[in-house]
Amino acid sequence: MTGAFWVGMLFPHLMLVSLTGSRFQNRDAVRYAGHNGGVELIYLVRHGRTAFNVEERVTGWLDVDIEPGAQPAAEAAARDLADVGVAAIVSSPLRRALSTAAPLAALVGVEPWIDDRFGEMHVGSWEGLAEDEVATRWPDEWRRWRTEPHTLDFDGRETLARLNVRVGGALDELAADRAGGAVVVFTHDAVVRAAVAWALGTGPEVYRHVVVANCSITTVACRGGVSRLLGVNAVGHLAGVGGWG
Repeated sequence: MTGAFWVGMLFPHLMLVSLTGSRFQNRDAVRYAGHNGGVELIYLVRHGRTAFNVEERVTGWLDVDIEPGAQPAAEAAARDLADVGVAAIVSSPLRRALSTAAPLAALVGVEPWIDDRFGEMHVGSWEGLAEDEVATRWPDEWRRWRTEPHTLDFDGRETLARLNVRVGGALDELAADRAGGAVVVFTHDAVVRAAVAWALGTGPEVYRHVVVANCSITTVACRGGVSRLLGVNAVGHLAGVGGWG
């Protein structure tokens, strides 16, 4: 299969990892669904780049929008997903996710609906601070966050375990919906990482082993109560496009 390799014999929840980008991943996902009746495809898109991303600030639930320069990346993601048979678009309530969802909604004529469970992780007193400041003021907690984030339980922050529960619950509902067609979820870095853990049937300890670029696409197939991770952090549609990373 072009641009991909199969590892299902080794990892039952991991069927396909795209090496070349989302267009191959999307085609393979649709082909997989077509050959396996009753499959629900869920695509997760991280929002476009924000000024806080560039400045390396902890955003949390601050309602910052994407940068104007990130619009082409959002449009590229929309073009890449426009032909997967979109039945529903779900979004975090935060503007950066809704703005990233807007081009796809316009292309396919599907109005996004909001689900707070796909909102960003709650980060407590770190919200709005530069990462360097967090590292200076809370050196032990910051070191743990960077190395063993699943063990951090601090100062009003949402733990990764709690994040995984809320994201997993939302994904369980999407996977159980047999309306047909693909669902595209516009969301955030930590939420996509939690979705990867859900798809693999693992816990939050995998958090630091996942990379999620702005406007990247991660794909999950669900059938008969079993989720399979088809691709992670696909960015091929962003080649030659600025405003992501």
